[in-house]
Amino acid sequence: MNSTDIPVVELAALTKKFGTHTVLHDVNLKVYAGQKVVICGPSGSGKSTLIRCINGLEDIDGGEVVVRDPQSGERYSKSLDVRRHVGMVFQSFNLFPHYSVLKNCMLAPMKVGGLNHERAEQIALALLNKVRVGNQADKYPPQLSGGQQQRVAIARALCMSPSVMLFDEPTSALDPEMVKEVLDTMVTLAAEGMTMLCVTHEMSFARRVADRIIFVDGGRIVVDAPPDEFFGDATHPRVREFLGQVLTPV
Repeated sequence: MNSTDIPVVELAALTKKFGTHTVLHDVNLKVYAGQKVVICGPSGSGKSTLIRCINGLEDIDGGEVVVRDPQSGERYSKSLDVRRHVGMVFQSFNLFPHYSVLKNCMLAPMKVGGLNHERAEQIALALLNKVRVGNQADKYPPQLSGGQQQRVAIARALCMSPSVMLFDEPTSALDPEMVKEVLDTMVTLAAEGMTMLCVTHEMSFARRVADRIIFVDGGRIVVDAPPDEFFGDATHPRVREFLGQVLTPV
């Protein structure tokens, strides 16, 4: 079996509630190795909750979340196992402010991955250089710009060699001039074949990178289509309304 035939992420009848309110309704989704999937939709539609359920940050109320190793096909469904194979980048960076950039990137490989200091440092420096912030390794997060902090957050996630990268509105907390540097880093990852799920309103990024665009509304996937179809032949009224808002020049 080719690795591209293996669903790296598989959701089966995923249901999530907050109290009596159902946020996600029986969501089914398969994402295959190397695919770049953009998740979009109106505010409050369940996009970020969907990402957080995949990573085990939210407990689910029904269904199943499975993550697989794209090489071996090994299956993980328990939250702790899933988190070891999924990289997560948040909109608010979530870096430890009292640790250096380098130590932020070394912590998980040492504590969770069991690497020694020397090997963890080697990997961290290589990935910080990859995202073009290697020269900031000895600084602390508050000393960096928002764009630099987000690129550190991407490097930190990559240090665990994840099977899939999840991005939850990674540019929404950034000033406009910093958005491009983060998106460029994500474009590079995409070009290298990383499996990615990205919640974003950056439709130019979606056009450029996505294999699939998933539109979520009311806690349900209502459209799952390639970019040309999504942008060029949007027949669903909620998609047309959404695109009319996000593509309208200010």
